[in-house]
Amino acid sequence: MLKAVILDFDGLIIDTEVVSYNIFKEWFLKNKNYSLSVEDFTVCVGSNNDSLFNLLENEKGIYIDKDTFHSEVSVLYKSQIELLDARPGVPEFIKAIKNKGLKLALATSSPVEKPTFHLTRLGLINEFDALITADLVKRIKPYPDLYLKALEVLKIDAGDVLAVEDSYNGYLSATKAGVRVLVVPNKVTEHLDFTGCYDLVESLEGYSVDALITDFDALNKC
Repeated sequence: MLKAVILDFDGLIIDTEVVSYNIFKEWFLKNKNYSLSVEDFTVCVGSNNDSLFNLLENEKGIYIDKDTFHSEVSVLYKSQIELLDARPGVPEFIKAIKNKGLKLALATSSPVEKPTFHLTRLGLINEFDALITADLVKRIKPYPDLYLKALEVLKIDAGDVLAVEDSYNGYLSATKAGVRVLVVPNKVTEHLDFTGCYDLVESLEGYSVDALITDFDALNKC
């Protein structure tokens, strides 16, 4: 029986991943003469940049000074996501979840300041029963720690929870915690294989929470 929904943040609530990819691609082309592919970039989507840096260093021989990289891209990134709207259907989905009496949590690999700022400006912060962020766990996605912490805080069994994710790292994190996943990919993650997920939709716009509650115990659809 569905009792709670746990949402990812980056790329799911606001489309930060497309912004990140474009900034990263430009930086690598300018500074490393390397054309960063979407496939390269998705190793860090839902997690952190270290996985991308490790991939490039180990497989491409491209070394990145992390401090230099972050100092050069962070200001540009923050300015470009500062006024991003929520992805289509997200506010309505969130409010429908709460109107049905379900609990709602966030599980994100970002530190707490980022989702707090954006959820506040979007008028959604008060809809959440818990914000589970990188500050609260030792390991972020694709490890299950964020979801396990969310289950602990919500005091709900994994079988009664649905995760909503856009990334493969997020999908792995929830799945390892025993939580079924509704995948809503973006332009960066739409090429990934989410076989085994609860469901996959292009957008939350028009997504029926009533149907979700009714169908939750059905077999996986992906």
